[in-house]
Amino acid sequence: MRKLHNLKLIGLVTILAVTLIFTSISFVEAQSKAKGKPPDTGKPPKCNNNGICEKGESEDCPDCQQQEIQPLEIDQSGLQIVTGGFENRVYQIKYKDGEYKNTWTSKSLGAVTRAVSIGDADNDGQKEIITTVNFGKGRGKKGRNHQKIFLYEDGSTGDPSWESPNLGYSLTGVRDSIIANADNDSEGTKEIILVENMHIEIYRLTYDQNSNTYNFEFLWRSPEYSSSIWSVDVGDADNDSENEVVLSLFGIGSAVVYEYIGDNTWGNPVTTDSICSCNIDIAKVRDADNDDFNEIIGGGTSNALNVWKYIGGAYVNVFLGDDLGGYTQGVGAGDVNGDGDNEIILGSSMGSDYSKLCVFQFLFVDPDNYIYQLEPLNSIPISGVDKLTVGDVDGDGIDEIVLGFKGITVFDFESGNLKETYNFPYEGYLTVDLEVG
Repeated sequence: MRKLHNLKLIGLVTILAVTLIFTSISFVEAQSKAKGKPPDTGKPPKCNNNGICEKGESEDCPDCQQQEIQPLEIDQSGLQIVTGGFENRVYQIKYKDGEYKNTWTSKSLGAVTRAVSIGDADNDGQKEIITTVNFGKGRGKKGRNHQKIFLYEDGSTGDPSWESPNLGYSLTGVRDSIIANADNDSEGTKEIILVENMHIEIYRLTYDQNSNTYNFEFLWRSPEYSSSIWSVDVGDADNDSENEVVLSLFGIGSAVVYEYIGDNTWGNPVTTDSICSCNIDIAKVRDADNDDFNEIIGGGTSNALNVWKYIGGAYVNVFLGDDLGGYTQGVGAGDVNGDGDNEIILGSSMGSDYSKLCVFQFLFVDPDNYIYQLEPLNSIPISGVDKLTVGDVDGDGIDEIVLGFKGITVFDFESGNLKETYNFPYEGYLTVDLEVG
């Protein structure tokens, strides 16, 4: 009898437990239905199907797939925008059929795509797109890290046509790159110049069509500086009809200019006049004053336009503009209003109050003594600036302003006013570059 009584008790407890579980499930389901959809957190959902592969979306999302991406078509005679960033891909943006379009996206390289450039990187007579990627884990000498260059040719469906051997490691990764004729050879052979934190490295890539092989050569490495190099440009800075390599340097308020001295060597570095104990974020070789001779224009934590001119064997600071209130990380020059002369374009970045895009005329006041005036033409507020470049990307004969900061934005300068004509939004960080020369 005691066994039977115990069995009855066990059965009753089991029935009560099942009832409680069923009731709890029903209550949770009812609560979930009552709550409805989860609140919008402002972050992209796992798949939002908006046509853009955003940070936080799964690789399996339709936005992050490549089936609908057309083969890469590089405009060999005109300009197009190429970019990359924390989304681990490379993008091409072109003006096509009357509008700007994201016309091509590479497959993911698995790491941040930095220092994106376009030009004849392999010296086969056609433009290519390159990017550098830092792989590995750990830091310093004990870290298993390396960097590579990836090259994309016309017709790519997302995969690179070539990748370099391991290039070693820089703690910050490759920060900037340019494809240009840095050694002034008569054949016009281009070199690839990379900014590796506190030094630069120069390489040459050639493609042999007969053997269908690439030849990749390390040419030169600069001395190691005690502070960071933020950007590199190539152009005739001293107006001797030969190109120089120009670096922007942190800490000393100067740019550094290297000449090609032969035998795959760049030497005789010349430092421009120091403007302050500040960082130069950007230095470019441009004709700022429309006298048919180049100057070096720059900016950074001086919060202003900096202009150096080669006079009497030295790069003299001939102009330091007014403080714009924010870092002048974006500096460019081009004919944005179609008047035949270059204008100066500055992008400053320091929070919502001081981030703005400005267009100026750079005018001689006293040509004999190199005295200038910076006349403002227009300015508008922006979110910030990482990189700025100027070029005729829509083929209308007038330059546009291309701004990189959490996406790509294109501005026209029409009737004296800046006008946004395209925006490629991205939650992640993107860099921007245009073809050089």
